[in-house]
Amino acid sequence: MILRPALILSLAAFIAAAPVAIAAPAFAPLPVGTQALPVEPARSLLKNFLDALGDDDVHDDHYDWKDYRNSTSRKERIRDYYEMQRQDQKAYWKDQKEMQKRAIKAQRGW
Repeated sequence: MILRPALILSLAAFIAAAPVAIAAPAFAPLPVGTQALPVEPARSLLKNFLDALGDDDVHDDHYDWKDYRNSTSRKERIRDYYEMQRQDQKAYWKDQKEMQKRAIKAQRGW
């Protein structure tokens, strides 16, 4: 194997810079008098990006599980859960029926 001068120089530059990178601490303390930046969850950072793609995430914007749990009884929450399941099932079968109609129309050339 023949070592080219460019490869040797780049290897030398890497080796020369390595001790500096190794000596740097991974987490340095903030200077005195500096406040830490507010930490924001990753989901909220990506939420605006996903909204721009057409994701209608309206439900998550105002839904508060703790508030809902504290303001309703267990019986009401169970009733709401079964109602949501029923609505989802209706929507599923409606979508299936529409898809079947579109398939029949496409097959007949309408």
